[in-house]
Amino acid sequence: MNQLNEHERIGAFIDGELDLSDQLEMERRYEAEPQLRQQVDEARALRESVKEASYHAAPDALRQRLLAQMGRAAAPAPAAAPAPRKAGRSLGEVLGEWFAWKPMASAFAVAGAAAFFVNMSASHSFAEQQLEDDVVASHVRSTLGQHLVDVSSSDHHQVKPFLSTRLGFSPPVSELQLTGSEFLGGRVDYLDGRPVAALVYKQGPHVVNSFIWPTKAADGKPAFSQEKGFRTAHWSYGGMAHWVISDVNAEEFQTVVQAIQRGDEQR
Repeated sequence: MNQLNEHERIGAFIDGELDLSDQLEMERRYEAEPQLRQQVDEARALRESVKEASYHAAPDALRQRLLAQMGRAAAPAPAAAPAPRKAGRSLGEVLGEWFAWKPMASAFAVAGAAAFFVNMSASHSFAEQQLEDDVVASHVRSTLGQHLVDVSSSDHHQVKPFLSTRLGFSPPVSELQLTGSEFLGGRVDYLDGRPVAALVYKQGPHVVNSFIWPTKAADGKPAFSQEKGFRTAHWSYGGMAHWVISDVNAEEFQTVVQAIQRGDEQR
């Protein structure tokens, strides 16, 4: 494989665009090849620095004002460019001609602002889709291999200290108070270039991975979706981001997510 193709493959790996078998092969190479690991980590760090740029949704009042200004700016015919200054004309006359361009300037400014908001929104959605792809790949990798947990214990008093000493944060850890649920333990995993806590449960015959890491996002309700045959839910609470994934049915998955939320709220 030539260098150009290798770069393309690394980019597709980071973006979650490889098929499952290739994604798992790249995961294996990532663990075994220091040079590849450095290239991937540097690319992920660059993407993370771009993603973490400040993003704020535009208030409704601002959006309405921008739309109104666009409507007003589009109505008049474009003013002619100001004529060259002639001898004997006052400065006030020249400035008046330049101010005649104000509607067009406003239109350009409004269009630029609108494009900025649209691009930021699209970028946010794309980043979330990439993160969901990472969650699915990590879940599949853990269930197909022999590395479900780093610490095998049904006691959260053993799992929490183990993870806390290996991560830069202390994740909430709890057993699920559900019929047919079993807490298997936890492991350190990586999502989107950052170390995260992975709590592993079994709900009947199904494996449930619950990924946790610090976030500055405000508390919110779970958002549910499906990706490649798996159900996912993600939300933020108490300064922690949560992503849960499994292949249980929809009703049971909601019950599992609610149980994880209850355990988090009671910690």
